[in-house]
Amino acid sequence: FYSVKPATVECVVEAANRQGVPANILLAISSIESGKNGQLVKNKNGSTDIGHFQINTIHWGPKGIFTKHGINKDDVRWRGCYNAELAAWLLRQSLDEKTGQDIWVRAANYHSKTASRNAVYRKKLEPLATKWGRYLESKYQVRKVSH
Repeated sequence: FYSVKPATVECVVEAANRQGVPANILLAISSIESGKNGQLVKNKNGSTDIGHFQINTIHWGPKGIFTKHGINKDDVRWRGCYNAELAAWLLRQSLDEKTGQDIWVRAANYHSKTASRNAVYRKKLEPLATKWGRYLESKYQVRKVSH
C-alpha cells in the first residue's frame, strides 16, 4: 500500500484526512521537520529522527507504541506516505490530549512538551500552517485550522 518513495502533498493531505487532523498543521510540521525519504538524523540524546517527518526512535522504546504494533523502522524510513500516516497519527494523539492547552501548543507537542522548545516550534508552526491553509483552500477540500 505504501510504496518506497518520498511523501507527496497529496498523501500528506490523505493521511491528515484519515487521521482527522488539520492538513495545514500536518504540512506545516513537514515543512519544519524538513526530513527526506530515507534520512536518519542522530540527536544529542542518543535517539534518531527518521524520514520525512523526522519521527523519533523514542516511539520504539520499551514503552513505545510503535514497538507494540510491530511498526518497522525501515518502512518508516523509506515509505514516505507511511511516514506521513504515522506523523498524522502522532499529531492526533497530541491534539486529543486533555491538557487545557490550545491547539497550537498541543500541535507543537509533536516536537516537544518542554515549554521553551514547544514555544520555539509553535512560533514556526503557526505562520506555516496559515500559509499551507491558504494553499489547501485553493487546491483541496480539507479540514483546516485558522486563527
